[in-house]
Amino acid sequence: MSETALRWGLSSHVGRVRQVNQDAAMANGLLFAVADGMGGHRGGEVASDIAAGHFRLQQEVTNADELADAVVEANTLIRARAATDPTLSGMGTTLVALARIPSEDDELLLAAVNVGDSRMYRLEDGEFEQVTQDHSLVGELTRAGQLSPREAARHPQRNVVTRALGVDDKVDVDKWTFTGVVGQRYLLCSDGLIDEVTDEEIGAVLRNIDEPGDAAAKLVDMANWSGGRDNTTVLVVDVVDGAECDPAETES
Repeated sequence: MSETALRWGLSSHVGRVRQVNQDAAMANGLLFAVADGMGGHRGGEVASDIAAGHFRLQQEVTNADELADAVVEANTLIRARAATDPTLSGMGTTLVALARIPSEDDELLLAAVNVGDSRMYRLEDGEFEQVTQDHSLVGELTRAGQLSPREAARHPQRNVVTRALGVDDKVDVDKWTFTGVVGQRYLLCSDGLIDEVTDEEIGAVLRNIDEPGDAAAKLVDMANWSGGRDNTTVLVVDVVDGAECDPAETES
């Protein structure tokens, strides 16, 4: 039996309105992350860069707790950098990450974490679902039944996050461990995608475009065609049988 592997494609674009891309991403075959920075001047760009850069330094993550620890460490680094430069005060970033972790048998184990409203989705056997929960004002109102998904998509405060790295000394991190199965496809993205492209449209692209890089590029193009009001970063990760992945990192 050939070894199960992860094959990926990444695309990022500044959009049609913003002058600077405050998103950052990394991928190395074992670890994948998307960060969406926020903050005036160049703060958001610096915060997301610090988060993605810290994840690039992780040689191996053995469980979900270690993945969450890396998020906490990135939060500390962002806070420390802001303390040394007044122009970076208040900077922060969301983060969503997926990692392959060691398993005692032949199954593929995956861990995931998120803070903020950057999302992870999973496509399996044609079924497309959001794995992460948005740490945002409208996300909380939707889960409480006070907003419908349609109302949430149009809400004027849909980009107000309730958790982010860099905001406080402590950060709460959602984490999961689950089994990866050949044929699964995972999507990690910044909110520049979900604010412009519906879940139905995203799911259709992921079902119909085989190459992860082509799927990621198509989704970024769609976000720009729909307005491109924010930076958009899309990382598509496929669970494949016997594929050989390029070990070189793919940067945004």
